[in-house]
Amino acid sequence: MDEVTIQRGLSTHFKFEEFKSELQKNAVVEICQRKNDVLVSMPTGSGKSLCYQLPAVLHSDKITIVFSPLLALIKDQIDHLLALKIRAASLNSKITKPEREMIIADLKSTSPNTRLLYVTPEQAATTTFKVLYNNLHNFNKLAYLVVDEAHCVSEWGHDFRPHYLKLGELRDNCNVPCIALTATASAEVTKDIISNLRLSKDHRTFKTSCFRSNLFYDVFYPNMLEDPYKHLRNFIHECLKMKEEESLPKHKKSCGIIYCRTREQTEVLMERLNKLGIKTLCYHAGLKTHERLEFQDKWQNGDVPVICATISFGMGVDKATVRFVVHWGVPKDPASYYQESGRAGRDGKPSKCRVYYNRSDSKAVEFHLSQDLGRAGSKESRKKES
Repeated sequence: MDEVTIQRGLSTHFKFEEFKSELQKNAVVEICQRKNDVLVSMPTGSGKSLCYQLPAVLHSDKITIVFSPLLALIKDQIDHLLALKIRAASLNSKITKPEREMIIADLKSTSPNTRLLYVTPEQAATTTFKVLYNNLHNFNKLAYLVVDEAHCVSEWGHDFRPHYLKLGELRDNCNVPCIALTATASAEVTKDIISNLRLSKDHRTFKTSCFRSNLFYDVFYPNMLEDPYKHLRNFIHECLKMKEEESLPKHKKSCGIIYCRTREQTEVLMERLNKLGIKTLCYHAGLKTHERLEFQDKWQNGDVPVICATISFGMGVDKATVRFVVHWGVPKDPASYYQESGRAGRDGKPSKCRVYYNRSDSKAVEFHLSQDLGRAGSKESRKKES
């Protein structure tokens, strides 16, 4: 596939006149050839999703399967693609039986309309999916196997998911190119991605620095502040610029995320900020599914500018106008902090990342460090034994 066709597809299907970077362009050109497995490691906001979505659309006679860790992330991606009139669907436990049957019927048809099929790794382990996958592979209907948030395949990663390990089995006797994408991959994690996903020896890697010049980082100590909640409120006012953006459509207005260590903290902080005049919602695993989706949609659509959340929120959230990310307490680890704070400033405009650090949080840090050291030690022991 030549670069003229690729450039035309970028403009026609995704409404971009140029790529975000030379690295993104090179990755897309390589993937479009369908000759090699590809590993893409690029910062949050650098356009990793386009690296597989554009090739998937350009190979219009085949289907691309995308393995993604969260239903909220899948919904976000599908909504974005459908808005661009690109046919995308998801097989998951939340869809109705008629919806499932309609999607599978399309996929099994002679000329499927679906270009991208999103599934969770857990769904990929079901008999229904395995039968469908074998059918698509046997009839040569697959363009790519895409593993998003590929660091989840590694026990060294900050979001390890056991079901990710089983995705490598889909590569057995399969000549379909695999595309692995991540924003955070240390040397150990990279080795695990290559090994566990069984990337070919001649796979291509596209990697760039995680540095982002538009993000400003700082730390404040709540025990040294007269009123931490008012201090946070003032910071939010400063970041949101409500008066300057009064005439903007609500979905284009500035917004922010506040990460908390516990569910209780998200609710307490939400109540405090609402009392201080900042419209805020919370997001955590204790909420019902429809509540989580409703609250995320309200934040995504701009109805509410601030969301207080546990770390279960945000993986893959693609909202360009996040002007700040606050951690109300110490982050879990450096890789997690990079991933979470990197959700700010995806449009390239100046944005702020702040930590409110309690000295008592050091105990939590020590606990996580001891866990990681123990895990690392046991992993080394297993390696020696084998």
